[in-house]
Amino acid sequence: MRARIAKKDILPVLMRTAGIADRKSVVPILSHVLMDFSESKLLIKATDLDHSLIEEIPADVDTFGAIAVPASTLSDIVRKAPEGAIIEFSLMDKGSKLLVVAGKSKFEISALDPSDFPKISPINNSFCFSMKSGDLNKLISRTRFSMSPEENRHNLNGIYLHKDDEKLKAASTDGHRLSVSETPTDTKENIQGVIISKKMVFDLKKFLDVCQGEVVITFNANQIQFTLGNVVFISKLVDGKFPEYKRVIPEMSGDFFIINRASFTEIVDRVSVISDDKVKSVKLELTKNNLSCTAVSGKIGNGRDEVDVIYTGQEWKGGFNASYLLDIAQTLQGEKLKIYVKESLSPILITDESEPESMFVVMPMRI
Repeated sequence: MRARIAKKDILPVLMRTAGIADRKSVVPILSHVLMDFSESKLLIKATDLDHSLIEEIPADVDTFGAIAVPASTLSDIVRKAPEGAIIEFSLMDKGSKLLVVAGKSKFEISALDPSDFPKISPINNSFCFSMKSGDLNKLISRTRFSMSPEENRHNLNGIYLHKDDEKLKAASTDGHRLSVSETPTDTKENIQGVIISKKMVFDLKKFLDVCQGEVVITFNANQIQFTLGNVVFISKLVDGKFPEYKRVIPEMSGDFFIINRASFTEIVDRVSVISDDKVKSVKLELTKNNLSCTAVSGKIGNGRDEVDVIYTGQEWKGGFNASYLLDIAQTLQGEKLKIYVKESLSPILITDESEPESMFVVMPMRI
């Protein structure tokens, strides 16, 4: 087998496959990428058994063949090749090695038997609908930061994708905060709700950041698949029931204040440096057209900052994790935030005035 591919064409593919392959697996083949060369194309596959990637790219191929090589090693070699290089791949020693040539650089990489690579097949004959990649990317962007980091809470380790009132909705929560975003959909499929794993969320987000088009989403009882052009992501669904999140969303009624998003980010970030606990707790206090932010540390001291807001309600105060507030403010893009408040120990609801399709709930802290 001998094939030639431009670095600019194959490097993004190898970087994606290296992210899917399981380099820590006790099963050696799972840390490898399968390269299958056929007439005028290269088919690349990677899997950790729970998540898989299949990608096809054009290639100048002289002879055909398949080989399984370490994913991270191969991607590093190609990444460090000269810009504009044409990468040449050749089988050596009856397929036990892969020769990689880039200019004057030559590498011989030990390979495993490609027949040992797990079989990966696209999902067929299942629920299927399509949407713009930008809309899917936005749903992920607005909700990924509040997925739970606790592995034992598996039903919170991902994004809950579901259909509700002709809208495709995404939601995530770690039990302390909730993110919800939606986009219109014309699909007639009855999407009951699936939980997309955290790893698939991050890998898919990286891809959507650089690729645009129509994404075809296919799923069955156990798996979900995202197809965009010649790229196919396949993932096992998270097993478990997502919480009834609507119950914790405060009503958009009562008192609220409007604040410049950049100003809110600045004062919370500035004051939180004083807080010496792990959660960087801060206290927010509202008076007429004014918001103050304070933090107190027995070891360091205290800090306070304030900013003008639009608010005419009763005086209010509440304690919150500064990181949660910053995650929301830094994720949104609009100029102003609208924040609904109730009692001191009640959750707050944060929205972007220019983006009503997204909302965020943050639970309070006692400080």
